[in-house]
Amino acid sequence: MSYKGDGLIAQAREVREASGLSQRVLSARTGLTQSHISQIESGKMEPGLSSFIDLTRALDLELVLVPRKLVPAVLGVIKAQATPDMRVHAGQPNDKRFARAERLVKKMKQLHGSSVDLDRIEEMLRFLRRVNLSAQEMQLARELIARLERYQASEQAAPVIRDIAQNLQRLRNSIAHGRPSEPRPAYSLDDGDHDA
Repeated sequence: MSYKGDGLIAQAREVREASGLSQRVLSARTGLTQSHISQIESGKMEPGLSSFIDLTRALDLELVLVPRKLVPAVLGVIKAQATPDMRVHAGQPNDKRFARAERLVKKMKQLHGSSVDLDRIEEMLRFLRRVNLSAQEMQLARELIARLERYQASEQAAPVIRDIAQNLQRLRNSIAHGRPSEPRPAYSLDDGDHDA
């Protein structure tokens, strides 16, 4: 059976496969059963909107409504901004290290309660897990994670946790706001303006 969303479903499946995620892992991230995901991807079932949004967000994609007139400009911006650094990092050996660190932060929150620093660490780990890091960036992340593991149960952990959060934030900012290697092209959102 053919559904109107077949193209979108196929794109989501391609992203999942390129990311190295199994349907089982995607199931754990979304709360949908693996068989439900399989039926959606094989075209046997059309997902509801909320299920599809859950699937795409678990793949680090966002659904947005764009005026048809602006689609070429949006696609151009996406293409210009897509760099190897934006590829999903899941399935890589380092992914396990970040997953373990995220579990550790959740455990710390359960034991000691949530804090701004633990929330920030958790957010930075999720970001770093999704990008390909240079060897130097990965080494810094490893050191910070090892430090977090060492001080997790210490009574003097608060200043160390704050320092780890700040360093992870700096690393994330340097990746997210790094200088582009080549000039960015200018895009016109108005069809009549060819001088942009």
